[in-house]
Amino acid sequence: MGGRPLFAEGVCAMGALFPVKCPHCGASTAVAPELFHRWWPCEGRSELAASLPGKVLADQKVRAAFSALCPACDGPLALILTARGGLLSALVSRPGVPGARSLESIEPNEISKVEVYRPYRPVKPPLVVLPPELPKNFGETLKRLAEDAARPERGDTAAAGCRWLLDEVLSDLGFPPAAAAKPAGGLIARLFGPAPRQEPGLKSRLRKACEAGKLPRWALARAEGLDLEAKTPPASAKACVDYLAAVLRAAYPGL
Repeated sequence: MGGRPLFAEGVCAMGALFPVKCPHCGASTAVAPELFHRWWPCEGRSELAASLPGKVLADQKVRAAFSALCPACDGPLALILTARGGLLSALVSRPGVPGARSLESIEPNEISKVEVYRPYRPVKPPLVVLPPELPKNFGETLKRLAEDAARPERGDTAAAGCRWLLDEVLSDLGFPPAAAAKPAGGLIARLFGPAPRQEPGLKSRLRKACEAGKLPRWALARAEGLDLEAKTPPASAKACVDYLAAVLRAAYPGL
């Protein structure tokens, strides 16, 4: 700490005060450790605080992570203290048994090093996994649809968007939508109506793409299971998103 005292003068009700520079607001302030979370030897991986007693020698130097808040901006902090194993072990409480010492009882000469960090925030896994070689417009569209699928009120929109995107992918693979059929005329059509479609257009195009080797056979089988032509909302739009992601990975391998 460059000759400065490790503690500010006095002890607050929540624990001893440590002078630090806040990584959130940049203020030079003093913070108090509030909860003891994890510990680790100077070399090695961290463990939960409760596992410390009995694992280290009383005079062994150990690093420990405490939660704290910046009094200037209320930003959450991770306060890392290096101290003797005996001191840190004494801070650990057991179910129904308080620790032998409290944070408020820590003395300045018992801490050899103080560090402060922003708490680590784990990176959320992506909603959909796509190859980097994928055509940019398809990838960005599916990422937006994945965000919609994660919101129950947007499920219908996501499912409809997946059907539209599959249309675009099939067109890009060389299977464009058939031109809109003109209404059948003549006496037969007026009496009996137009002939029923034997197969939905999307399914027909998927079948042709599979037969041509542009898509694997499962692309058609899984589409039938999802019933992408259905007008009723799906139970979960995420299934449609996952299907489209798989189709895109199969359609553009190593592009």
